[in-house]
Amino acid sequence: MITNILIVIAGLFACIIVVGIFIPRAYRFHKTIVIKADKKHIFNTIDNLSTWKIWSQWSPERDPTIVLTYSDETQGKESWMEWKGKKMGAGKMEISATDPYREIHIQSAFNKGLFKMEFTFTLEEIKEEHYAVKWTVSGLTKRGGFAKILGRMLPKMMGKDMEIALKLLQAYCEGKLSSTN
Repeated sequence: MITNILIVIAGLFACIIVVGIFIPRAYRFHKTIVIKADKKHIFNTIDNLSTWKIWSQWSPERDPTIVLTYSDETQGKESWMEWKGKKMGAGKMEISATDPYREIHIQSAFNKGLFKMEFTFTLEEIKEEHYAVKWTVSGLTKRGGFAKILGRMLPKMMGKDMEIALKLLQAYCEGKLSSTN
């Protein structure tokens, strides 16, 4: 009986390793929302990491135990935010590049740097005062089969949080959500 169980477990590990060989390390997915607001307001809200607690998953409402720490400057290139909480775990994000009122690149590290990804926010005008805000997540998984499989599951795992965050960003930028809500 024990021998059969061990054979099954070994078989599962072998399958993960073999399947992992054929799965690419790179992943990329995105979510988009249209926001009716001034592009400077939208851009500055995303570019200022201290506003993320209003509209993103890194908030006391999503994780009451979360502790947020910021660099002296919370907006623009090299600004960073660290977090630690029971639900959100620990991590850091840093703005690595900005193209004012068009694009923001943020390097993110989760679980003490074990899992890294880039967030790219792109603003595209679709008509006057209506901007498509596209949040793209990209990165490379570790070489192991399990990490690659996990990378394929990221869109489903993170997608709902991204949709909620973008809806809150929309409400905030359109004046339907205050910073005290």
